[in-house]
Amino acid sequence: MLSRFIIVVLIAGLGYLVYTTPKVEDHKAFLLAELQQTYPVSDEMQARLWKQVDYSNFFVCSFMKTSVGSTMITSGFLKKVKLIDTEWVDKVKTELHRQAETY
Repeated sequence: MLSRFIIVVLIAGLGYLVYTTPKVEDHKAFLLAELQQTYPVSDEMQARLWKQVDYSNFFVCSFMKTSVGSTMITSGFLKKVKLIDTEWVDKVKTELHRQAETY
């Protein structure tokens, strides 16, 4: 009886972790909010950015990483997304700055 209860609690806990894993939209919204702190990001630039990154889901946590080099940019756990690679964000912000200067 006790073992069944423990199994049910473990399955319920795992189900909750899977349910609260941030989706790709959560990661994109977080990155976009970080990038738009200095300059607005055009739709064209967003499309180029999303081609440069990949989303990985490991059931209980998720990650956004670069396509080339697989450098982790953000991590997500329990509906919270955290920025890991601030250098990548700074690099993209400088690209946005250059793009804004050319227009």
